[in-house]
Amino acid sequence: MNKDKLKVFAVSIFFPKRCRYCGELIRYDETLCEECKKGLPVIEAPVCHDCGMSKSDCDCKGRKHFYNSIVGAFYYEGAIRKAVSRMKFSEKKFICKIMAEDMYKAFLREYSDDKFDYICYIPFTKSKTKKREFNQAELLANELSALTGIPVLDALECIYDTPSQHSLSGLYRKGNVFGIYDVKCKDEIKDKNILLVDDVKTTGASLDECAKMLRIFEAQSVSCITFAVAHRNKNGVDS
Repeated sequence: MNKDKLKVFAVSIFFPKRCRYCGELIRYDETLCEECKKGLPVIEAPVCHDCGMSKSDCDCKGRKHFYNSIVGAFYYEGAIRKAVSRMKFSEKKFICKIMAEDMYKAFLREYSDDKFDYICYIPFTKSKTKKREFNQAELLANELSALTGIPVLDALECIYDTPSQHSLSGLYRKGNVFGIYDVKCKDEIKDKNILLVDDVKTTGASLDECAKMLRIFEAQSVSCITFAVAHRNKNGVDS
């Protein structure tokens, strides 16, 4: 065993290494547990830019949105769902860096020919941010900015609290976010191409409502990117 491997092994004795997605304990020289190695739910190209799923899985029938396109790294299931839950509800903010690395791969694959002026993100209300202490979409935006070199613009605000989206489904999600977002820096987004970030797309209601507001105030285009996209057939929700 060389010196570098010996150092990693010694550190792992005091700080056991965990799978980057599900959090299970793993060997010091591994990055994934055996279960995750068997197959992560990667969204394979070619991708439907209307719903974010692989075209072989798409059943959105080309429904149009205010955003121009959407892509994601994984389907929202298995270890990926567990990773999001660990990040959000166990306050494992460091997972955002891992998630952004995977989002960057999807970015390079799907948006490498596109020019973006700003990265924006889905906002929380002040009370929700205070309760959770962080907005995961903002953290992902900052990490993705570091990887792409595209500056983050704090363009959106959430005007008032509504029930959490994950407690609702289908049409209720769309109604739940109607009219709750506003644009803070209207002049800065005019004629600009925006990359809009969130952690998970289920129905896409929040992304679409934010894209609508950005387009109302004359953003040239709004493209979306997420860590995960909910798969209707496997998660029982509309994508």
